[in-house]
Amino acid sequence: MPPYNARGEENGTKRHRAVLIGVEHYTGSRNDLPAVTTNLRLMREALTAEGTGVIDPEDLVVIPEQDGPAVTVDPLRVSAELRNARDQVTGLLVVYFAGHGIVRPDGSDLNLMFTDSRVTRDRRHPFVDTLSWRDDVMPDLRNSRADWVVVILDCCFAGNALWAFSPAAGQNFALLTAAEPGVEIPPGDPRTGTEFTAALHRLLTTGEGQPVTFTRIVTGIRREMAALKAVDGHPWIPDELRHGDDVVLALPADVGPPPVVPSPPPPVPAPSGGRGAEHTGRRAWPAVTALLRRLLPVRRATRATAVVIAGVAALAGAGAWYLLGGSQSGGCASPLELRVLTDPDLLPTVQKAADAYPKRDGDGCRTVGINVYDVKATDAVAGLRSSSLWQEPPATCPASGDCLRPQRDIGAQPDIWIPAAGTAWQRATARGTSGGDASAGPAASAARSVVDLDRLGSVAYTPMVLGVPDTLALAQSLQTDDPLGAIVSGLEDAQPDTVEILRPDPEGTEGALLSTHALYASSGAGHASTVEQDMAQALRTVPSTARELMCTLADGTHNPLEDRAAVLVPEQTLALFNLSAGEPGRPDCATEALAHRVAHYPADVPMLDLPFVRVTWAGADRDADARTAAVEDFYDWLATDPAAQRCFTDDGFRGVQQQGAQKGRPAPPGEASVLRAEDNKAAVRELIPATGVGTDVSPSLGSTLSRYRGALGPGRVLYLLDDSTSMADKRVWDGTGGAKALVSRSMSSLGSRDAYGVRTAAVRKGEQAADLVTFGQHTRSDVQRAVAGAKAVGLDARFADAMHAALGTLREEPVEAEQPRLLVLVTDGEDFEGVTAKEQKELVTEAGRSPLVRIVTASLQDGACTPGRFGEQLAAASGGRCLDPAGDIAAELAAEVAKAGTGDAE
Repeated sequence: MPPYNARGEENGTKRHRAVLIGVEHYTGSRNDLPAVTTNLRLMREALTAEGTGVIDPEDLVVIPEQDGPAVTVDPLRVSAELRNARDQVTGLLVVYFAGHGIVRPDGSDLNLMFTDSRVTRDRRHPFVDTLSWRDDVMPDLRNSRADWVVVILDCCFAGNALWAFSPAAGQNFALLTAAEPGVEIPPGDPRTGTEFTAALHRLLTTGEGQPVTFTRIVTGIRREMAALKAVDGHPWIPDELRHGDDVVLALPADVGPPPVVPSPPPPVPAPSGGRGAEHTGRRAWPAVTALLRRLLPVRRATRATAVVIAGVAALAGAGAWYLLGGSQSGGCASPLELRVLTDPDLLPTVQKAADAYPKRDGDGCRTVGINVYDVKATDAVAGLRSSSLWQEPPATCPASGDCLRPQRDIGAQPDIWIPAAGTAWQRATARGTSGGDASAGPAASAARSVVDLDRLGSVAYTPMVLGVPDTLALAQSLQTDDPLGAIVSGLEDAQPDTVEILRPDPEGTEGALLSTHALYASSGAGHASTVEQDMAQALRTVPSTARELMCTLADGTHNPLEDRAAVLVPEQTLALFNLSAGEPGRPDCATEALAHRVAHYPADVPMLDLPFVRVTWAGADRDADARTAAVEDFYDWLATDPAAQRCFTDDGFRGVQQQGAQKGRPAPPGEASVLRAEDNKAAVRELIPATGVGTDVSPSLGSTLSRYRGALGPGRVLYLLDDSTSMADKRVWDGTGGAKALVSRSMSSLGSRDAYGVRTAAVRKGEQAADLVTFGQHTRSDVQRAVAGAKAVGLDARFADAMHAALGTLREEPVEAEQPRLLVLVTDGEDFEGVTAKEQKELVTEAGRSPLVRIVTASLQDGACTPGRFGEQLAAASGGRCLDPAGDIAAELAAEVAKAGTGDAE
């Protein structure tokens, strides 16, 4: 098959576009990239060059429109233009990006960085104001209507995008990256652009004799870059992936002179002589010439073709102006953008609904663009309660950097908020401290609200359920009308010592927080820590969302746990994961390892009622009326339109009753709902009683969060530090990544109420581990100074005796039953692995005893955490972790200590 040619006659009437994105200016610690401005000029020239270009100038979208070091580039604007292109382009779509790129420590999740992009300490969402190639860009482009999509990335780590290259079945899609995965590239010369883009420009503008196709470019640009080196001396090898045959990106350079097109005729007066006549005369001629270029594509101009074009142009005259009606040659104008903030559990469905929103004009152009983003439920509430911090962020933060900065931690100011439940809205609008969040810090307390949060109504419903594997016995009478405590007790009585109750992070989603509130109530006062420690022992890393929890159980590595785990998740999540393989709507991560689960409906957990909240900002007067109208229209569509409601019911939600006495209440599932699927007939109830009726739990959810955080501290933390000869010999004792720095950095979340200490394990035979810092309450800076001054000694570390003593210290004294306890082992692995098999068995047994002491091993030796090794056995027995250089030890260890500490940790 010949390469796809946008200039081909068969493609002349299709819509083509190039979206060129360049980020020159960065705030914060990122260096500016002045070569990017030249890059944009080069790409603009190459793609629109007369005679060779495959894109008309009016079909270019360049971001930013103006040059200059002060110009900012907003990811939401970029996302909106990509969505416009996705929906509007039917021919060739070219997307080009030049700027900074960043990836996670394991090289995954390439994020494109923009002017105000930031990197935070949140391990789950470390990048703010960026666009993830995997989660944002690729999902949009894979749904494009275009015949061909070509993406070119000129940034550091561009090659890492290849790992998340996932075109739709049958889609024509090509990805060209400036370098291979893991490679950083130089910033380029402001006068000539980056080396990669300059080479690309040469290839696109100097092709002779035949079209310049994507495959020719790949060969040519590798040849051009072969003599150059990337950062740190890496070979500079551009990389690519292609799904489809081939595509023309430039016509041959020897196509001859351009056709002669006569000057435009004078504008035709409008009948009434108003502004319309002036507009039509000014815009019509470029539209005619663009139309002629598409209708009569010319590879090699001849005298005959020039005469034909001139004749057709002459016939256009006033009739052409009338037919074209002054239409904008640049295609669709930028739509009004609405920003929708939602709960992480709702994101996939709300995004699907936003994509389906059909607000278009008569030319098929979107008049309203919807940008959907999510954030932890507690952060959304805290940010909206302290909304002035969006506009006036705190001048100072704690040394740890943990303070409420909504622009950094949440994103742009939302126009719409769709939390999972009305309890979130109640907390955000509550006066005084009843809805507040103590962890937000003093800056949040001093902030004020500058928003009105108007609840317009619900767009869908789903109850929270306890999903019990159908292999576990439980009386059917407990499926409805009973509180969560009674359901859990009945389950545990029927299967003693086999049931694990799991739930996502209650700070992450509102559903998990409501479940936690009921769970703590059923477990009695003072036992929140017992609940959390049990969960930590069953599943070391708490999943962020209900879907993530189910995916974790489905991955095949937790089979014994999966068989006995009852999960607190929304009914819609359970219903989707119950679907058999091949059924529409079944999540991609679902496997046969996942048991079929039956939903039990706790009477004391409120229904998730998905309220639609209009967010109106004080002083935001520009387009205020149009924005208000657009928000209300979007709500009306979501709540009442059958197509919109199907977006929710197809994902297992219950729709909204449209009429009768129950109007606005949950509707029974229709025949097409996954709740009525064969896999869910015995698993969910078609008609359910309203849950949480008559009780407003929102005022007490702040207390639940405090209990949750309190269950993770104040803690008792003891470090056992390997200070043996081998630590110094292997150069893992001192320095930025050394053992001492690792310990000091991990202490950032230990506060004055925590009890902690540091012992060194290298001693003579028969001696006990030495106290570098005695166990007790301290000023953190004093402890960090003591650690910094420690010296390695010429002795072996004796871990067996030291660990027995450390576990005894952490378990002694009449401390609170739910006070968390943590033992941290830091070693190069040499003496640690020298513990005899008998001693290892004894220590693993002791690690599993009560009261629970979680053991986290930070090994500076590769492979120390493979299954069966000593560190992994200790982690499994105690609900702890084993960390090695395969991951980011420093960040992971700090996160583990934060679960026990009460300093600046969340």
